[in-house]
Amino acid sequence: MSREASAADPHSTVKDQVVELYEDLEHEVQREVHNPLDSSQGDLLVRKHINGLAITFFILIALSLLAAIVGYAMYTHT
Repeated sequence: MSREASAADPHSTVKDQVVELYEDLEHEVQREVHNPLDSSQGDLLVRKHINGLAITFFILIALSLLAAIVGYAMYTHT
């Protein structure tokens, strides 16, 4: 990729990416939570994201453990 092509990219700066991420988060919250003052809807949004993070961390830990076991088995196998 040439330098001119990356400079022409509208998402080339970190500031643009952060602003876009923040706007996406705003739209997601507005779509998911119809009444922001209703705590049950806010809790539902938080619960969805916490569950996703917990599952992601569980998968990452399982993959690391599996990689460690495979690495140990390969190292000790002669």
